Amino acid sequence: MRLCLLAVMLALSACQLALPGKTVDVRAAKPITAGQITVTPLDGPPAPPDPAPPDPASPDPGPTDAQPAAKPTSQPAAQPAAQPAPTPPTPPRAPAKSAAEIACDKTKGIWITAGNTGTKTCQQPLRDSGKQCSRDKDCEGQCLARSRTCAPFAPMFGCNDVLQDNGQRATLCID
Repeated sequence: MRLCLLAVMLALSACQLALPGKTVDVRAAKPITAGQITVTPLDGPPAPPDPAPPDPASPDPGPTDAQPAAKPTSQPAAQPAAQPAPTPPTPPRAPAKSAAEIACDKTKGIWITAGNTGTKTCQQPLRDSGKQCSRDKDCEGQCLARSRTCAPFAPMFGCNDVLQDNGQRATLCID
């Protein structure tokens, strides 16, 4: 607790609060000085940077052997050649559907990869999904033991606790 209080006091000690009736002279602050900003168009070649003006506080370097900069010519800058618009990539073609997959789509089933074998199959939604049940005969598909409701689809892959025809609980595993 004391450490937090000390940290807050230390952070606030670096701040300078303006009290009512007290004004701060903004003009007394040192101005920001930097070189001149150059603006170049995006579609043309970049302009050469302007030489920085000599600092009056620095000593005169004396005469130099450098040649004066060449004056720009009045010829317009060469425009880059127009590039043809890129063609959009063609999307990959979906593989043709098999007869079984087309039949699955017609019955509003879902074409899935079944279990660990990688076999494709149609998983059908069931009309009595969610209906209360007490044995397997009460449902179009399986009667789920945990919820005592009819399964939402068939087949149900993996291991599921189901109620058999006699109402006994059993674990059914389909891969």
